[in-house]
Amino acid sequence: MARKWRSDAERHAFFLSKKVDDAVRNYNMIEPGDRVLVGVSGGKDSMALLRLLSYRQRYSPVKYELVAAHVRGDARGSEVEMPEPFVQWLEGEGVRYVIRDIVLPEGERLPMDCERCARNRRRTLFEIAEAEDCGKVALGHHIEDFAHTALMNLFLHGRLETMAFRRDYFGGRFALIRPLAYIRENDLARFAKACGFPIVENTCPMAAASRRKAAMELMKQISREFRSACANIVRAACAGSE
Repeated sequence: MARKWRSDAERHAFFLSKKVDDAVRNYNMIEPGDRVLVGVSGGKDSMALLRLLSYRQRYSPVKYELVAAHVRGDARGSEVEMPEPFVQWLEGEGVRYVIRDIVLPEGERLPMDCERCARNRRRTLFEIAEAEDCGKVALGHHIEDFAHTALMNLFLHGRLETMAFRRDYFGGRFALIRPLAYIRENDLARFAKACGFPIVENTCPMAAASRRKAAMELMKQISREFRSACANIVRAACAGSE
């Protein structure tokens, strides 16, 4: 008998959570008793990550806790307005959440380039994780993000390498995990639409000219001719780093 779904969003969550389960299991991302800090930027990917981890929390035999964290700011610094619908969405998710301004080193020049911005945002997330007693920090990178990173490393450094699915920091005090690693961006877009997420538009002035943006456009062109290019690039990059 076919399973009956209460909504299209639930149907998407059911199937996407299976891919999350695979990534979590294969890379030991979430363990019993973990307290996981979920970085939520306001984009569809991070919102989907929080929703999917909450969904599987109800069915997984591995019990864990979630804390959502939003780092306010971008390349311009922390003076970035947060849309009220996004704040209301966080409040309605039933998960403890923390909002904190991006932590910048003294003398940081603005606007930052994407690498500096990402580093400072990560530092802020680790500080929140420390304060919230979270040993895991989850980010919403999907499989295309891994391919884009591999292309950038190839062109910039001559190495076909990508992000780690899981990486430990500070002697194992924290682990950075990416549970959406097996999911395609299009699937996340459909899930976000079904859920009606109030997606926050990226207004950072550096986004349009970033190297990642260039890699994204190139990947789109490659994928039109080679449908398996994304997965094959990620597979090759992961094999090269073993």
